[in-house]
Amino acid sequence: MPKETAAGEARVALVPEVVAKLTGQGLEVVVEKGAGVAAAFTDAAYKEAGATLAGAKEALGADIVAKVAKPSAAEIELLKKDAV
Repeated sequence: MPKETAAGEARVALVPEVVAKLTGQGLEVVVEKGAGVAAAFTDAAYKEAGATLAGAKEALGADIVAKVAKPSAAEIELLKKDAV
């Protein structure tokens, strides 16, 4: 899950509680460092939920990318060809 980059966007696509459910089912969840700060979720909360913290390139390079706002042109460039 990358950090939201749209102006004024403070929401996140996944809260730590949902990350814990996904990782509990055996899925790997990659969260960009600082992605939850605007929504009052710390990196520690995501890590405790089982997420791997990484940079934007790694978060946008996942097979499935969860975002609130549509990806910017720069973000689209970092998405995998077959990403969802």
